[in-house]
Amino acid sequence: MIPVGVGRGLMSSLERIAKQEINEKRWKKTLSSHEVGRKGLIARFLLGVRF
Repeated sequence: MIPVGVGRGLMSSLERIAKQEINEKRWKKTLSSHEVGRKGLIARFLLGVRF
């Protein structure tokens, strides 16, 4: 038998790790999309394209 306090602590730590991994994936995805947008903006500026 696992004590209730230990089980709760274990589950909350696993939940925190899962949330951190999900947030990390979201952060990387938004960061990469910003990078693409920034490169496009610089390319348009260098090429003299009106936007």
